[in-house]
Parts: sequence; structure tokens; C-alpha cells
Amino acid sequence: MNIILALFLVLCFAVFAPSDATAKTWTIDERQEQLMKDINAAQEKKALTAKEGDKLRKMLAKVSKKKAKWKTDKTRELSSDEKLTLEGDLNKISVQIKALQLEKRTEEPAKKD
Repeated sequence: MNIILALFLVLCFAVFAPSDATAKTWTIDERQEQLMKDINAAQEKKALTAKEGDKLRKMLAKVSKKKAKWKTDKTRELSSDEKLTLEGDLNKISVQIKALQLEKRTEEPAKKD
């Protein structure tokens, strides 16, 4: 009886457990939009300074310009290498956002005398 119950529980976990196959695949445009939202939200929460937010927005603008340059003909799709390059650039921006936010969280508060 215990073996049947154990088997039933294992099957339930296997069927109802979330899988990585359901993870969302982001397009470059979606990632750019989400990163801009992340920058704005972090700046509103004071996790980024205005100067840091502006620098990150400029980095995003460079990615947009690079994409537009490569996609001069609107009907042309980006090549795999171009997509990888843009995704790498977006990854760097994402890491920079998180690093700056963590830096703010770990700073010691200014002591008032």
C-alpha cells in the first residue's frame, strides 16, 4: 500500500512540477523594453541615481542604433550573429543594472554626527 502511495506522489510531482520548457523566449525588442522599465523602476525606488539611469539608457540607445543600422531594409531579418551580438549587449546592460542596484543595497548608510 505504501509503495502505491509513494508511486502516486512521485507521479503527481512529475506531472505538476513546473518545467523549464515553459520559460518565455524573449525577442530583442521585448528585452529592450523590459530593461528600460527596469531602469525606470530602479530609479524611482532610488536603487539607481539619475546619472546611472541616464548612462544605462544611453547604452540601450546604442543597442537600438546598432540594430537599426543592421536592419536598414525593414524586410530583412537579423542574422544569427547579429542577434547574438545584440543579446550580448543586452546581457551586459542587465548585469550592470543589477550590479548597481546591489551596490546601493550594500552601501553603509551615511552616519549623522
